[in-house]
Amino acid sequence: MKHSALAAFFAVLFFTITLSACKSYPAAFEVARFINQNESGVTYIEGDSFFVVMPEEIAGTPGIIFYPGGLVEYQAYLPLMEKLARKGAFCILVKMPFDFAFFDFGAAGRYMKLYPQIDKWYMAGHSLGGAMAASYISRHEEDFEGLILLAAYSTHDISEEGLKVLSIYGSNDGVLNKSHYQKYRKNLPAVGKGLTETIIEGGNHAQFASYGAQKGDYMPEITPDEQQEKTAEEIAEWMGLK
Repeated sequence: MKHSALAAFFAVLFFTITLSACKSYPAAFEVARFINQNESGVTYIEGDSFFVVMPEEIAGTPGIIFYPGGLVEYQAYLPLMEKLARKGAFCILVKMPFDFAFFDFGAAGRYMKLYPQIDKWYMAGHSLGGAMAASYISRHEEDFEGLILLAAYSTHDISEEGLKVLSIYGSNDGVLNKSHYQKYRKNLPAVGKGLTETIIEGGNHAQFASYGAQKGDYMPEITPDEQQEKTAEEIAEWMGLK
């Protein structure tokens, strides 16, 4: 084996071992019970690496591809997807390798092909998942109506792509790097010219999903259900579902 190939092999091996030692935040609820309690009016389809959460009637329904935050198990976002589906969105929640979206940030293209009956798509993601959603949409802007960032920012310049962007974060977010958020704001359209920015008062970083408290986050002043309901309302209104 050549030295460069050997070095690459050990680098991958080291990275894999390091990741395997990292613990992801699991969903703070029992998934099967949650689905059973919330399946009236909403349809759930579980694949090997994704969940579809959709209204019972999907004719003319816009689709959302959602990338989870780093080291968060994807099922933790089911409550938010359920609320979005009840407001008329067809949601695909993606499971990422090692729970890191940068290992498969191109997943959206595969899942969109599975549902050709959906003719309007939006990219969305939380935290690292939002950054990776922005990275994907920067290369495939023609396939999407817009981008939804939850406590996230784009390191890629999409300011001139003609995309609508919705940016939401909580006032009590202790994880989002606010200086980076401001630094990379220039990569998004200006407010009123494509960008809509919303701050959820009392919300924090973790409560866009349901996985409990996150290290470094600030205490919320509202419940996870309240934050997710407010988030779903903002997204639905922005998408024209209300």
